[in-house]
Amino acid sequence: MKNLLLIVLASIALSGCSTTKTQESELTLCKGKFALCAASTCKPTGRTMTTNNGVTYPEMACTCPVLDGYSIADLTAGVMQGTCAVDDPSTQVWSLFAPRIFYPQEASDFVQTPKSATKATVQSCPGELAPESVNCFGMMCTYDKDPVNGTQTATCTCPSRQIEKGTEFLIEAGQGDPSYCARHPVSAPDPFAQGYPDVWLTRK
Repeated sequence: MKNLLLIVLASIALSGCSTTKTQESELTLCKGKFALCAASTCKPTGRTMTTNNGVTYPEMACTCPVLDGYSIADLTAGVMQGTCAVDDPSTQVWSLFAPRIFYPQEASDFVQTPKSATKATVQSCPGELAPESVNCFGMMCTYDKDPVNGTQTATCTCPSRQIEKGTEFLIEAGQGDPSYCARHPVSAPDPFAQGYPDVWLTRK
């Protein structure tokens, strides 16, 4: 659970990459369907995308399990527009975060049993691979047509290269396999590698 809390804190820090200087962070809890991309890897689409901060990044496509319940959101992050709601709930869902220990993992082809195949494992990745990282917090997803091993999934459009090269980062992808650090994993900066806690304590 300690490692999952690190992911929560790091995700909040990374959300600052996706907000404009004039926007204040609007952390809240959303209730309902959400895509949990923390353990997913992504593929380049060959396109670019622009987030709320007005910056354009390489666009990635990420397949993520869809869960139901409470999730953490920053209503100014990513491409969110100040609300947990989506324009079309039948086709769209936000990629948000919840500190789950067990949920369907891409590395295990989204199976729901045995329980060991659904366990999230946090690992730290070296800073030289940071350009491979992807941020899906507050990004828009579209429901996939067919479930995978009984799990509803969604394809999320997410930016890469938001974490600067040289910054160590955390992932849940790969269930502990370090090779996943280089597979465009959904990531967050390691909060203790770059002194982020001090920044958070003084941030207003």
